[in-house]
Amino acid sequence: MIGRHHVARDELQKFKSHLNDYANTPVTDEMSKAHLNAALGRLGSTINIILMDLQQLNEESPANRKPE
Repeated sequence: MIGRHHVARDELQKFKSHLNDYANTPVTDEMSKAHLNAALGRLGSTINIILMDLQQLNEESPANRKPE
């Protein structure tokens, strides 16, 4: 891995922060939707980073190397 786990951790922390803001905002407030949208965007980014790392690990796996 090339350090993307730090980025994923930051994205996850931002997701938690936005989700907390969403939970503390009345549903009738328009900011409620904005906080939820931002939280879901951060969660999507986190999942995308994790999937990229898994793909890279899979490609680097000795089981997937072609014999020379």
